[in-house]
Amino acid sequence: MKKILKFILPVLIAFGFAGCLDINENVEVKKDGSGQLVMDMDMSQMLEMLQNYMSKEDLAKKGMEKMDTTIYMKDIVDTVSRLSEEKKQLLRPGKLHIKMDMDAKVFTTHMQFPYTSQDNLQKLYAAMSDGSLGNAKLFGGLGGDQGATPGGMDQFNGIYDFTAKDGMMAKKVNQEKWKALTNDPQMAQVKQAADMGMEVNYTTTIVLPRAVKSVDNPLAKLSDDKKTVTMKFNLIDVFKDPKEFDYKIEY
Repeated sequence: MKKILKFILPVLIAFGFAGCLDINENVEVKKDGSGQLVMDMDMSQMLEMLQNYMSKEDLAKKGMEKMDTTIYMKDIVDTVSRLSEEKKQLLRPGKLHIKMDMDAKVFTTHMQFPYTSQDNLQKLYAAMSDGSLGNAKLFGGLGGDQGATPGGMDQFNGIYDFTAKDGMMAKKVNQEKWKALTNDPQMAQVKQAADMGMEVNYTTTIVLPRAVKSVDNPLAKLSDDKKTVTMKFNLIDVFKDPKEFDYKIEY
């Protein structure tokens, strides 16, 4: 997966592809504080466009081959010595599904993690942000030596502090982490994409057990019953103004 991801962004920049990636983050909180965190990434449109510029054989050399794989975290976390027992407990219920079919022009990832409390949701976000998933090679080598969650979401989520407790959920940019990320030489390509106006559609949907009292992000939309918050962003804009992704929801 890391080999694929390292290949994708330079190609997108070179050809000026826009709107080729869709990322959907869904958080469901039940009355007892349990729920699930789901991350879906659809790169099918990008795959179709790439096939106009490269042969199937050339794409295969970049790691883009037919794949339909489900990875269950419970089967592998106990084999990873560098993970703490607390993180293993958080990750065991999770699973990752990757589907790539060049002929059908399908390229999607689906990552799902149930949790038992909002405190565990907060810890789960932290684990996804600190590189634990990739660095531990939980995906059978898909993360590579440096580690990367599917979609590279660890780098994005890593600059935010996430808080979840009964009645409140918030994501706020951490200025020190943000500064460290902007100084990373590997981020030069992403900054170039931002300057070119490239778009990566990112939608956050949060389903809560009670009606929302307030939400401070101006992009937030509420459902009729005020229990569902939806925010749509251009992920690339985070490198222009990371605070655009900040939010605080009280319910």
